[in-house]
Amino acid sequence: MPEVEVQPTAAQVRRLLEAQLPQELRGLLDRSLTPVAQGWDNALFRLGTAHAVRLPVRRAAVPCLLHEARWTAVAGAPLAPLGIAVPRPVFRGRPGAGYPWPWTVVRWIDGEAVATLPVARRGRLAADLAHALAAVHRPAPAEAPRNPHRGVPLGARLRTAPPPWPAAAAALEDRRTERLRGVVDDGLRAAPWPGPPVWLHGDPHPWNLVHRHGRLAGLLDFGDVCAGDPASDLAGAWLAFDAPQRAAFRGIVDTTGRYDDDVWRRAAAWAALYTAAVAANPGSGPDFGAVVRHAVSQLDPDA
Repeated sequence: MPEVEVQPTAAQVRRLLEAQLPQELRGLLDRSLTPVAQGWDNALFRLGTAHAVRLPVRRAAVPCLLHEARWTAVAGAPLAPLGIAVPRPVFRGRPGAGYPWPWTVVRWIDGEAVATLPVARRGRLAADLAHALAAVHRPAPAEAPRNPHRGVPLGARLRTAPPPWPAAAAALEDRRTERLRGVVDDGLRAAPWPGPPVWLHGDPHPWNLVHRHGRLAGLLDFGDVCAGDPASDLAGAWLAFDAPQRAAFRGIVDTTGRYDDDVWRRAAAWAALYTAAVAANPGSGPDFGAVVRHAVSQLDPDA
């Protein structure tokens, strides 16, 4: 995980907006600008009540922002009929005011992160996310982006970025890490995805899911949007839900007729990889401690 390389300030963001917003968006200059959060890749500033500004904090995140700006509206289009919003980009800015990379203004989504909602209260969200991902997972065009860390065959993912098992063991204990390794090994034995590459959100973990009153209101952060094997998206079921909720999630997804047992074995393996990577190297960003503890409990029933 690269270190934060640039830390934009509110004053700097205000200067970028004043210098670059087109006439049709100049009314946003009168809105308040408030730092909200910083994930691994981007700093987020709320602009008024209906928009936000996203700025990469490391060079490695710039391609993700460009993919997000290009493809969020396309990949997320099936979600609107379900009443689930996406942070649709309305403007892409260029370097300036001492800030070195592209940045975007996106639509704000009202609600709270599912990560802050007790797991016992996420039951209705399991059905909502199942319908959402089933809608997103449709065949993608040839020009859709690819991602070496999402949607690829598990063997290719392990060659590109070997799991940090020793560091994970230091955080999770050896026995739990061995259990995660066993889940990954089982996923490697599963048959590969047999169909065409489908659209993927890329990162549907609980901090990227927004709820209002216990229902899914939005999917955030399409920076990892890509085409590939849906197993890497379905891994979110282990990160967000308990066993009964996950069974309901799977029951809805399986009604599409596009998934077999092997996709769920690969999905569990992806969940184990995500869990090990975050435990080994939390980096800067939201607190994933509770997410890791929950995922370990789901992947290792004896934990």
